[in-house]
Amino acid sequence: MKQVFLFFGLSLLMGTIAVFALCGYDTTAISHAAPVEAATSHPTTPFAEGCSKCHGTEPAYQEWKQAGHSHALVNLIEGPYEVQTSCLSCHSSGYEVFSDRVYPGHTYNIETAVNAVACSSCHSHNSRSESLLVKPAKKLCVNCHKMDCGCAGAGIVHQSQSEMFLGREGAGVKRMPSPHVRAMKKRCVHCHMAKEDPETVAQHGGHTFKADFSVCSTAGCHDSADNSMETKLPQYRAEIEAKMQAVKTMLDAAPNKTSQAYLDAKLNYDMVKGDSGYGLHNIPYANALLDYSLSLKSALE
Repeated sequence: MKQVFLFFGLSLLMGTIAVFALCGYDTTAISHAAPVEAATSHPTTPFAEGCSKCHGTEPAYQEWKQAGHSHALVNLIEGPYEVQTSCLSCHSSGYEVFSDRVYPGHTYNIETAVNAVACSSCHSHNSRSESLLVKPAKKLCVNCHKMDCGCAGAGIVHQSQSEMFLGREGAGVKRMPSPHVRAMKKRCVHCHMAKEDPETVAQHGGHTFKADFSVCSTAGCHDSADNSMETKLPQYRAEIEAKMQAVKTMLDAAPNKTSQAYLDAKLNYDMVKGDSGYGLHNIPYANALLDYSLSLKSALE
């Protein structure tokens, strides 16, 4: 009987390892893991992704190494907010896989996580979709780039790209979607992954996810001479930052920081700040939010 249980146990273990190998996870890491990011005190883990073994020399992987996603786990741990295990759903690949299916003694949590936002957050060899995406491109980014994740704590706007882009959830301002919502069928990737040559390692676009504003004119959307985004964006930013400073001064001086007027003014300020620091994804909406906050000055005094 003992031999039967031993055989069954070994078979189950080997089968589980085979599943993770097929999913791109480094099964050799069970005994000698080399963490993707040095963010764990545990020297051994079955969780480290093994995508680099096959894709490490490809342009997409080399670009990813330049991306903020490759530092997401370290940024979480070293960041200003109280870290919770649930934060890993956005800051670390593998959380959703291992949260329900784990090795005994190797629970996937903030102490054992080693992956940044890596390949499996977006791709799976089991997918039948274009580029092996786990979800349509227009839905992938908004999973995490939104202000209601709750990761930073109740009432704290961690980031707000989705809400700003769609022009919603602000206080005292009607819904105002960015004009790009209709123009960009694939939403975020239209700008953030635009790349001329797929075979080269790009400094912008591709899997760096760094928007290159020259695409605004080369894509035929904006006239390169009269409507250059390289010229306009610094102007937009200066205008927004001046209003943000005025709102912050007003908020800091408010005697009652629990009033509805204060909470509304602060929500709008936090939304603009949570979107690249100055509401980059929807400048008209950012201006409207800050203008409404400034209109509340007398109510805050």
